[in-house]
Amino acid sequence: MNRWIWTSMALLALAAAASATEPEPGRTDGPPGSEYGKGGYAYHRSPGQFYAEGFLGAAKVNIEPDDSFAPHSHQTDLIAGVNAGYMVEDWLGLQFGYGHIVNQKTDLFSGGVRSAYNMEPINYYFSLDAELYSRDQDETKFGIVPGAGVDVVLNDHLSAGLRFQHDFIFADDNININRVMARVQFKF
Repeated sequence: MNRWIWTSMALLALAAAASATEPEPGRTDGPPGSEYGKGGYAYHRSPGQFYAEGFLGAAKVNIEPDDSFAPHSHQTDLIAGVNAGYMVEDWLGLQFGYGHIVNQKTDLFSGGVRSAYNMEPINYYFSLDAELYSRDQDETKFGIVPGAGVDVVLNDHLSAGLRFQHDFIFADDNININRVMARVQFKF
């Protein structure tokens, strides 16, 4: 009789342990957030992720003075800088950045949003930034900067890609900047 009781208890404990395991892949009947990585969300990044990136490229600055008799200026120079951001959701992020156009001694301070489309290993994104354009020995001007880019995911924390941005600077003179940059992003 004792053997039968111990065998029954062992079978009951085994059945309880088997029913307490995680759901099968593809199931979503756990607590909120438990479905990620168990089915259709293989490439999901958890929200609340910080990132930092460095960029290097070329910036073509076009300045057409308001005075029709003044000469137009078109100059292409090296641009370098950093961005830092926070992914609020998997597809939406906030970012702040600093760029410097080397020979023109121009600083660019920006802040805005990024909308990402994760199709790993290739990711696409669009951005819209507000920017302060500050030339050496000149007053600071405001601008709007739409942009687009593509990344190749190298691992969970590192990606590299290309970005294009066009700066619309609001000033008496007609100032716009076309930027093409290579970038490397590190996710924390």
